[in-house]
Amino acid sequence: MKTTVIDLSADSFNGEIEAFLTRLLESDLVGSLLVPKKTTGGDNYVHALIKNPALLADTDIGAPVMPVQAARIISNLTFRDPGEKIGVVVKPCEARALVELAKFKQITREALVIIVVDCLGTYEPKAFSALVKSGKSPALDLRKQAVTGACNADDSAAFRSACEICEYPALDTSVVDIVVGLWGVDTEKQLYIEANDELADVMNEKNILEFNGQDNSKRQEIIASVKAERSNSCTQVLGDFSSKVNSIKGIQELLSTCMRCHNCMINCPICYCRECVFRSPTFEHTPDQYLSWANDKGAIRMPANTVMFHLTRLNHMVISCIGCGMCDTACPNDISVMSLFRTVGNNAQKMMEYEPGRSYDEPAPATTFQDTELVTEAGMSGH
Repeated sequence: MKTTVIDLSADSFNGEIEAFLTRLLESDLVGSLLVPKKTTGGDNYVHALIKNPALLADTDIGAPVMPVQAARIISNLTFRDPGEKIGVVVKPCEARALVELAKFKQITREALVIIVVDCLGTYEPKAFSALVKSGKSPALDLRKQAVTGACNADDSAAFRSACEICEYPALDTSVVDIVVGLWGVDTEKQLYIEANDELADVMNEKNILEFNGQDNSKRQEIIASVKAERSNSCTQVLGDFSSKVNSIKGIQELLSTCMRCHNCMINCPICYCRECVFRSPTFEHTPDQYLSWANDKGAIRMPANTVMFHLTRLNHMVISCIGCGMCDTACPNDISVMSLFRTVGNNAQKMMEYEPGRSYDEPAPATTFQDTELVTEAGMSGH
């Protein structure tokens, strides 16, 4: 890993980032860039695939909002080789999702230059929009706090539930190509960037970015502190959740307002199946089937298979769940889907000694499962 610290003039952080991305796009390292770009109304950021460097204006790589999980977009762009390198600006949870998708051949890793930005927390899109419309600058406010590591949501809003218990506020270049550091960085005065050795050398040669070796000694200390605080919060939140939802009855009560809209599945980066069983003839029931089940049981819930839908999703992808919380964001009835998946996921991942998003070289358990691997010395199933 190589590092650089660039001195900034007042309020030039976004301008310097735009200049860096412009040089990157004008080089032959990437043919396009996927970046968060301000919407026409100015109160939100959406991902834009940019070819023309002049259109990099109104981008903010650290915008604290996530209306869509970028890994899903990137999968659509690269599940087949796109024929060019695409630079993608992502948050840590999105980068970790890319690691998992690569293992299931849902992205072409070689076609990507992954630029991860430290995540200081994100707001739900409606909350972010309200803050902007009230005249506030959510991204700037958080960057000012990040220098000390004490990033708190605005008094009139709250961070997304997933962010409050996220144990991955930053990544390193072991799984991404470039890191833009915000934690522990005075972004009113400096821009801090890391890159893997090979890419850093190329960017030096092409005058895209000069890596001067300057480091930020307190950055890792602050990140470790944030991780520890989030880990404690995660243990408490999921522990409280588990005590309430620890049975089939508890799960049924949790999902009592589910209308099986499939929004959680559609927005989940790990639900990658091109053909989904829940959108197939298997679950296209006929009137006589419904009436027969009602006759047998006396009554059935409509729409049917609501709990089965969530349990099947858990079975399919919980080992690779990276806890981004897009399921919560997408749910129209505010069901804590993320808490359910993280609770089950943490237990399953611990059992399999697997950490999703940790390494491209670590096989996903779903691709290597053996029917004897959970058998204990006593000959009984380990679970």
